[in-house]
Amino acid sequence: MSDFDVIVLGSGFTGLRAAVAASANGASVVVVEAQPELGGRSQYSFAHLMGAGTRFQKEAGVEDSPEALFKQYMRLHEYQIDAANARALTYGIGEEIEWLADNGLVVKGILPSETNEVSRIHRSGGGWKIIEVLLRVAREQGVEFILNTRVDRLLIEDGRVVGVEAKGEQLRSKAVVLATGGFGGNKELVAEWLPSVAELAGEWVLPVGGEELARFAQGDAIPLASAVGAQIAGKDLWEVTLRPGYVQVSLPSLPGHMVLVDANGRRFVDECAGVAAMQGAVKHAQGPVHLIFDDAGKRAYTPSGDILAAGDTKRRLHPDYVADVVDAEVERGSIVKAETIDELAAKIGIKPEALRGTLDQYNQDARDGYDSVQLKDPSEMRPIEVGPFYATEMRLASIGFTGAGPRVNARAAVLDEHNMAIPGLFAGGECASGIAGYGSAMDATPTATCLVFGRIAGESAAAFASGLS
Repeated sequence: MSDFDVIVLGSGFTGLRAAVAASANGASVVVVEAQPELGGRSQYSFAHLMGAGTRFQKEAGVEDSPEALFKQYMRLHEYQIDAANARALTYGIGEEIEWLADNGLVVKGILPSETNEVSRIHRSGGGWKIIEVLLRVAREQGVEFILNTRVDRLLIEDGRVVGVEAKGEQLRSKAVVLATGGFGGNKELVAEWLPSVAELAGEWVLPVGGEELARFAQGDAIPLASAVGAQIAGKDLWEVTLRPGYVQVSLPSLPGHMVLVDANGRRFVDECAGVAAMQGAVKHAQGPVHLIFDDAGKRAYTPSGDILAAGDTKRRLHPDYVADVVDAEVERGSIVKAETIDELAAKIGIKPEALRGTLDQYNQDARDGYDSVQLKDPSEMRPIEVGPFYATEMRLASIGFTGAGPRVNARAAVLDEHNMAIPGLFAGGECASGIAGYGSAMDATPTATCLVFGRIAGESAAAFASGLS
């Protein structure tokens, strides 16, 4: 006999959406959360929502459709995703945005982005706003919750998943949904499944949010699913942002008065570029990469307080580069200080004439109001010519998304090594592979995969459970 029709592991976007969907389809549902609170790392995310064909786009005068998004999504990810999965995602996310809005989420506008051809980013107001909606609906529908319980293994009988075991006790069900999130906080899994990140970041590797949120990103789905024969895929699929060694989390869009140079002293990217451009440029740059600024820039810098439009260069900037922080990090040795450009170049291993040439051109461009190399917004530029001068190494080290996990099909069923569905096991969101691709850091894709494949997993689990009644 089953204790519940459906057990959901994890209470972030994916888990709560799965629970709501399964419950709405007649299943008795319990959510098992490893942490003492509900919401997972999802509650701390920006939670922009990529979607097409919504009423919010229509109100903003944006002509778009799920089919257009589907075609672009396939092209962007070089057709490395099963078309049925991509169609389920791109056709489903607009409906999810509408559903959230109908249930109380205030959509705060439509934004442009780096990788979308039209404005598709719906501002949610932050992950906790979505969690609030999902939790309220889940509780109204009678979903139950168990906290402080990390599942040790899945129960399997006659090839079918029939529940979970935690702390030596079993909880039985007709279906299980894996919604445990990513593994950016598990350095062993990062080394195994994201080897290029481990190489790029070294000892700096951390999930977005730093050590404080690492506990939410342990990748439980991989060992749990592997133990019952699931196919694990998505190796080296990731979204990672830049940070200096003295900061646990940073945004990829840097203060405009700074320049980013490679080991040859060459500027290789617009310093105000977003995730996709910055990730690709830094990944392929000849390292190590350093951020360069001068004393005048340090003293003039004041971080802004709000996150503005995605794709806008004036994003919120953390206080990582204000004068007192810089001075403290110079004392600690995390930031290099020198009285001249030649001295700075020597200290960070760049040929002085190369760095001097780069900065001479940049300073002239700043005065002329036109970036002749990387086309950065001239309003962000200022000459770097007032000593002392500063440099700090930057690495792609803050993990926002990990793409490895049990592979799923368009019904969110977990597949085995023979590409067959494992009866009774479903997954969605960041812990599942086969939804997001290798082509680019697609804006707001992770949140979309959580909501759409959370719903699909919940519906599929409820249908599977109903068939066993």
